[in-house]
Amino acid sequence: MNYLAEVISSAEEIEVDEINKKVPELKLSIDKLKSELVQYTENVYIKYSGRPKQNKEMLLTAQNLENEINTLQKHAENAVKKQLLKANNELTEHVDSLNTIDFSLQVLLKMSQVNEKLVEFTTQLDYREYLRCMQIITGLEKTLADIPEDEQVAVIEELKRQVKEKSIGLAHEVENIFKENVITQHKDSTASIKISSNISTLEQALLAMFYNETDTHKCNLKLSEFNRFLWNNFFVPIVDNIVDIKIDQNGQYSLIELVVKEADKKSEYGVVFSNIKTLLSFLEQHFSFPLTTSDNGLTTLEYVGLDIRDNLSELLIKHCLQDTIPSTVEGLKNYKVVTEETEKLEKALKHSKLFSEDATPLIEYANNIDILFINKKCREYCVQSEQIMKKDLHDMIEVGEPYNPNNPLECGVGQFLQCCISKNVIELLNFCEKILQQSVKSTDVNAGRILVTIQNIFRNYTKFVPEYHNKLLKTIPQQVALFHNNCFYIAHKLIEWNGMYLFKAHSTLNISSTGFELEVCQLRQVGSEIFNNYVKGQMKQINEIMKDSGLQEVALAGELQPVTEKCIRQCIRQQELLKTVWHKVLSYRIYNETLGIILNTLCTNIITPIIVLEDISTNLGEQLVELIKIILSRGPKLFTDSKEISIYVPSWYKLNELNFVLGASLIDISDRWADGKGPLALQFKPVELKTLIRALFQNTDRRAAVLARIQD
Repeated sequence: MNYLAEVISSAEEIEVDEINKKVPELKLSIDKLKSELVQYTENVYIKYSGRPKQNKEMLLTAQNLENEINTLQKHAENAVKKQLLKANNELTEHVDSLNTIDFSLQVLLKMSQVNEKLVEFTTQLDYREYLRCMQIITGLEKTLADIPEDEQVAVIEELKRQVKEKSIGLAHEVENIFKENVITQHKDSTASIKISSNISTLEQALLAMFYNETDTHKCNLKLSEFNRFLWNNFFVPIVDNIVDIKIDQNGQYSLIELVVKEADKKSEYGVVFSNIKTLLSFLEQHFSFPLTTSDNGLTTLEYVGLDIRDNLSELLIKHCLQDTIPSTVEGLKNYKVVTEETEKLEKALKHSKLFSEDATPLIEYANNIDILFINKKCREYCVQSEQIMKKDLHDMIEVGEPYNPNNPLECGVGQFLQCCISKNVIELLNFCEKILQQSVKSTDVNAGRILVTIQNIFRNYTKFVPEYHNKLLKTIPQQVALFHNNCFYIAHKLIEWNGMYLFKAHSTLNISSTGFELEVCQLRQVGSEIFNNYVKGQMKQINEIMKDSGLQEVALAGELQPVTEKCIRQCIRQQELLKTVWHKVLSYRIYNETLGIILNTLCTNIITPIIVLEDISTNLGEQLVELIKIILSRGPKLFTDSKEISIYVPSWYKLNELNFVLGASLIDISDRWADGKGPLALQFKPVELKTLIRALFQNTDRRAAVLARIQD
């Protein structure tokens, strides 16, 4: 046994000696290989003088060296495990050297592999094997990325540059192949797509273009440009214009050409569907290529679909199918034909892969025809209603109950006081009532939709009419009065409709119990607002005129100026003009109340400056009496019944009493005051009457006595 142990020990020592001897030799071989590989790389990519065969030889040498290193590493590991030569420092150093040598060799192996793949890349590119070229480039980029950054081999950067240049060159080449084989042209009203019959080259280019896309749904520049061309110059014109499509084929190319015949007209839906199917058939035959190597991978037409399917659905619905919605019940019954054709088109879009299998936007839209029909009818109702609203307001008709003198302050319940309204209001109400009558017989959904439309029509009345007739409503009093009456008459009819139609509908329809109440309020509010604003404008105008009348400055002048009477007559004339255009248009009550408010403004403008005068001469007093007589004589004629002027003009009695005071004696004034119980006391405060007496009469005992009797 001792002898056998000695033999084994001797053999292991020989093995260690071999390791110590081989490691330096391997190091020299690695250095030599590195030098040769660097020299080769420089010759090929810098001096352009290397031969591919040289790289194969160096790659073989590197692989042999790798095998030797692996063998020595195993022996060294065994020796260390058995702890044979713990004191042999030389072996320990060589074991470390082996690891370093192996690291360097791996770098050299990668460099040799890169060189070999670059040679293969050139060969495959010559054969137009673009997919294989892209695979090689991807592998090269990974190999170079795996080389540690701290490995100082200068030519590695050159190899990286070479790979990057070839990658860019390959990308440009496959893009050029796509452009050469898929030619798009557009000039004036003609667009065409010409696709090469050289399918294999185009397919290789497309596979290469998408090889490095981690997300195949991501935008690809060339295909996206093609998608935009296809959308703008084929799909959109097919739907929006009258076009002619031709297909031509020869041994080299297949061509589809679209010519816009009438840009401002659309084809009917059947022609649109047929043209789209023709385009889809052409694309399926000549532009359906895989973009990945997997069996269920993305295709060119799927890629096109991902880009345009949503827009195409919207285009077909809004610009084509929407036009097929019938306007009559008879048309609705025959709509089944459109639905069937729509279903066929959607199947063709799915078959071509432009639409996904679960997409059904077109048929869903077509199957929703009942709602689409009623929505279209409601839109048409709104358009028709606005056409009625555009008609002249001044074309009028008399409506309502005549004024009852026995019940002057109010009309009966449910009655509408006699006035004039625009004829187009009758037309609008008849139009809406006819629709409302139909809705009562309709389904719940349709009836509710129609009701909402009628509500919208009358809400729109308060916005559309003031805007459309804006200029006339600001300047023509008759138009203002008619609009006021129109709003109130419509509101009156809507209240009637609430009882006639909506009361029956509440139990069966899911509609608001308020019916037309909101519309009634809005109509009355807007009608009153526009009319009242005009009346305020008239009152403001009177105030402006009276500011220039000189009545405010009469105390300084001591007498009236000619302009004062002129201004008074101008104000009265203004109201007489209003009477001319309003007395037959407005209802009895509204007319008289409105003229009363305006005339009262004039009366106030006369009374207020006179009762504060400190001195009124006899001459001035006579002038003021004559001035007031103009109002007293012409004012009552403004009203339907002149005797009722005091009802509508709050300051009328005061004006009369002022006229009396200006021409009366102290005794007459005292008698009419009647210790605060006479007519004067009803219209004047004691301080006002005292001021007038002091202004009219000199300071005498008699005046003092009268003033003393006038107490608060």
